Amino acid sequence: MSGQLGFILNVAHAAEPGSGRAVVRLYGKLRDGRPFVVRDRRPQPYFYVESSAREQALSLGAADLEAVERRTLQGQPVLRVRLPRPAEAAALRARLHRAGVRTFEADVRFAYRYLIDRGIRSALLIEGEPRPLPGWEGAPSATVLFDEPALRPAQWTPALTTLSLDIETGPDERLLSVALWGCGAREVLLWCPDERARAACPAAATPCASEAELLAALGRRIRALDPDVVTGWNIIDFDVPVLIRRAAAAGAALEWGRAPGALRQRERGGGRRFSDSIFIPGRVVLDGIRLLRAVSVRLERYSLEAAAQEILGEGKTLGGGGPGHADRIMRTFTDDPARFVEYNLTDARLVLDILEKLELVPFTVERSALTGMPPDRVGSSIAAFDFLYLSRLRERRVVAPTVGAELDADAAQEHTQGGHVLRPRPGLHDQVLLFDFKSLYPSIIRTFQIDPLGLIRDGSASAETPEDAIEAPNGARFRRRRGILSAMLDDLFASREQARQAGNAVASHAIKILMNSFYGVLGTSACRFHDPRLANAITGFGKHFLLWARTWMERRGLQVLYGDTDSVFVAGAAPREGARLAAALNADLAAYVAAAWRVPSYLEMEFEMAFERLFLPLVRGGGRGATKRYAGLAQGKLHFTGMEVVRRDWTALAHEVQRELYRRLFAGEPVEAYLRSVIDAVAAGRRDADLVYHKTLRKDARAYRALPPHVVAARKRRAADPPAAGDTAAGHSAAGHSAAGPAAGGAQREVIDYVMTIEGPEPADRRTQPLDYEHYIERQLRPVAEPVLAALRRDFGEVRRNERQLELFTA
Repeated sequence: MSGQLGFILNVAHAAEPGSGRAVVRLYGKLRDGRPFVVRDRRPQPYFYVESSAREQALSLGAADLEAVERRTLQGQPVLRVRLPRPAEAAALRARLHRAGVRTFEADVRFAYRYLIDRGIRSALLIEGEPRPLPGWEGAPSATVLFDEPALRPAQWTPALTTLSLDIETGPDERLLSVALWGCGAREVLLWCPDERARAACPAAATPCASEAELLAALGRRIRALDPDVVTGWNIIDFDVPVLIRRAAAAGAALEWGRAPGALRQRERGGGRRFSDSIFIPGRVVLDGIRLLRAVSVRLERYSLEAAAQEILGEGKTLGGGGPGHADRIMRTFTDDPARFVEYNLTDARLVLDILEKLELVPFTVERSALTGMPPDRVGSSIAAFDFLYLSRLRERRVVAPTVGAELDADAAQEHTQGGHVLRPRPGLHDQVLLFDFKSLYPSIIRTFQIDPLGLIRDGSASAETPEDAIEAPNGARFRRRRGILSAMLDDLFASREQARQAGNAVASHAIKILMNSFYGVLGTSACRFHDPRLANAITGFGKHFLLWARTWMERRGLQVLYGDTDSVFVAGAAPREGARLAAALNADLAAYVAAAWRVPSYLEMEFEMAFERLFLPLVRGGGRGATKRYAGLAQGKLHFTGMEVVRRDWTALAHEVQRELYRRLFAGEPVEAYLRSVIDAVAAGRRDADLVYHKTLRKDARAYRALPPHVVAARKRRAADPPAAGDTAAGHSAAGHSAAGPAAGGAQREVIDYVMTIEGPEPADRRTQPLDYEHYIERQLRPVAEPVLAALRRDFGEVRRNERQLELFTA
């Protein structure tokens, strides 16, 4: 294979000076280690309209129309609308939509369109002669430029070099220091405003006389170290925005890239106050918190201190917050510079250690190679699906609707349905086997060819007769030929098996996450392929086979205690029978699918786990079993789903007591004396440290109309103690700290730590009133204790009365 093998780190387009013509730029890394830029002026922006709308489109300003051999999902012919510049697409699209003219792919980003049209997913083969990038001497490894080369798709996942960055700031957001760890660096750039400070500057730090000098030194060091990835903890929403503001105040430019162009912040839409991403030419900025959430690592808190303690077993050198933490940092900066430098450097190191231990950067690269998204956008499931499916549609000469296009009449009548749940049989059960359908929704898509292109729509130009179609339980019909989604999943299942056999757990996990995202994307209105009939076909089949599995088990004399979406809990069989039952069920299931739908089955049920004891609780205050909640004991280990112990908004006291109560329940040990001792300890003030609530603010506290307790506490804290220095400004105080947004990589959110006092909620570290112990006994202990007591035919009120009687007796 001739040419240069490379991997794309970020993509952009810009208007060429003078002509205003759009120029696509791809920044990346060659296999030989050199950074590269691909520059291409040739592509022209375009989208599509239906051929029947030619005259209307012309009258609205679509001057350059071209007939093409492409059709819509409904089979209608289309015209390509060419535009001189990408910026003109939005205005023309809006005019067409207002006039009732449907557009297709009119919102696809220009640079991504460039990659889709060439079938490139991150890895590429560049055919052309490179030359040094002109006018750029900032990087020691010279960036090479490919001008309008031929590009072909390729397969390659590089090992990316990573530099961790952490800043410390003063009360007025003044930059005190920047720590760098990685790529051979273990250093701190320290603000030393006078001779005394410079004389005291530790050997591990480089003194800088001003912020401007510090920022300039930072740019030089990043370019010299030449990382592929720049990372940090909350770097996208705190560190880099602060650096941007301080650079603006100092009149300095943040030139960190491998090519000309200042660092810039991509804002989130909708007026939100957080960043979408940070763009540096030729480098990727990855946020440690967002990476952690991308692999579904669940933590009590997502502060660096909490994450490092949980994952690495060590924490920050000056602790992770608490009252006076910001003042302590400032005193350390002034009085003990060596310790301050150690603190700053440790924060940078901890981030890199977390990323390396969990292999988060290789995982991100694997996702980028799978989806075609640059590494800093792999968390966007909708964008990834869009990129992959549009690439396959293009091969079939089919165009997709613009996001937000109206659904047809049949689709508009349906509401998206979730997974089916079997009514639980509440109580304490012995010897329960758990069976799960393996990758249920992807397997349903593969088996029944559920696909946007394969959906038979009324009025379609090539609709099959009902006899030729695969009909789903919701009435949606699909063509029998292999669909795009099933083809994608066939490839992904094969790739995952190869990754497993090669021992590549990182690639296997990345593939699993991508496959499992397909159903959720199709059920989301923000996806251009959203159609309730697609999502409901998948969940409809899921319900059908969950009920089928229950019937199959019951015909063998077994009792199905509960089932949810893809799993069933079965009593009446010994653990040694689990694998045999799963094999027999799968054989019968394959025969059933072949007979009923005339398709091969990819559905497979696995024997997952044997519980020695399983508890299914009642709905609180009701007589029926609660769904999506259970506790079990398997091989001596407690398992909780949906219970308070796995929820962050319950106190540490509730978590501890719930675990101990179920341990005792499963072991057959008494619970009343233990529960009375806990109630007594709470009332006596001996458990105050375990009574803190943690609740997320999803927007600024001042923006709430309703006033739940955590909002009240947040407002009280802001009124009493506005942010002061370094970590407090970053949101790492005891009563408020930063946390990443949704798993998709969304915005930063703030977690409020508060307590309930006799005068209502107050910040945990600014409490002025006595704690309301009755609140904690009734709102934290009672709810976790009552299900266990009910199973033992006991009553919480009776336990409390006995405790009070004991107090009177002993008095």
